[in-house]
Amino acid sequence: MFSIIVPSYNRKDEIPLLLKSLTHQTVYNFEVIIIDDYSVQPVEITEFYPFPVNVIRNARNLGAAESRNVGAKNAKNQWLLFLDDDDRFLPQKCELLANTVNQNNTINFIYHPAECVMVNEGFSYITKPYENVIDITLDNILKANKVGGMPMIAITKELFNKVGGLSTDLLSLEDYDFILKVISDEIFTPRYISLPLTKCTFHTKRNSVSTNISNTEKAISMIEAKYVKTKEQQKNFAFNQLYMLSYPYIMNLSRQAAKYYWEMFKQSHSVKYVVIAIITLISPKLAINMKRFV
Repeated sequence: MFSIIVPSYNRKDEIPLLLKSLTHQTVYNFEVIIIDDYSVQPVEITEFYPFPVNVIRNARNLGAAESRNVGAKNAKNQWLLFLDDDDRFLPQKCELLANTVNQNNTINFIYHPAECVMVNEGFSYITKPYENVIDITLDNILKANKVGGMPMIAITKELFNKVGGLSTDLLSLEDYDFILKVISDEIFTPRYISLPLTKCTFHTKRNSVSTNISNTEKAISMIEAKYVKTKEQQKNFAFNQLYMLSYPYIMNLSRQAAKYYWEMFKQSHSVKYVVIAIITLISPKLAINMKRFV
């Protein structure tokens, strides 16, 4: 029923751990497709698993988005799932997804919350997607991605192919662009599951701020050109891009994130953003810890 697509680059030691975690699924109604994105040391599978595992090695480094597209092209099953090599599915995920599909045979998209683990800070929080699928409109998602990233969705191969897969001209925000593209399609028929079925890990101070900001700014411009058409959408996206620009800074524990939270207060008049801005100026690490509560 499902094809689990896993892009991986120079992280071959993560693959056996990921595959072992998938042996804990309550049903084996899936195949696993690992896309080795031209790693220095190729990914090799030496163990036997109770589900098919297919390793595809790119002839050159293509990036995560195109690697996921390669995985989708080679998928044998109707539904596509996406998993990063350091993230994990809850044991009952594939069983619950299958039950949802069997009980709702017209749907082509499923989304759910995730448990986000802040590794360096030692805490986790649960994302809060829209519970009512009626709220998934272009206007709303331009204001905030309250659907989720690739590890938090299931999509039919038909719909994935219809929208052209993930965009490969972005070096940031590829998941967000994909969600915008999918929800804009006329055949989009979603279903929500309230359980956090994926555990995603996040590391502060892992990447260069300057590189991330440059890629994010370019991605924001391209997304705005593609999707923002009305004054309401422009207003919503103007607010959201402040959050997206703050993210590389706060994940690198930089006080520069505070200026974006202040601008978010000026646009929304929500005291929450004043509080976050002040705390970020005092201690970005403390501001990160506020994710437990807001």
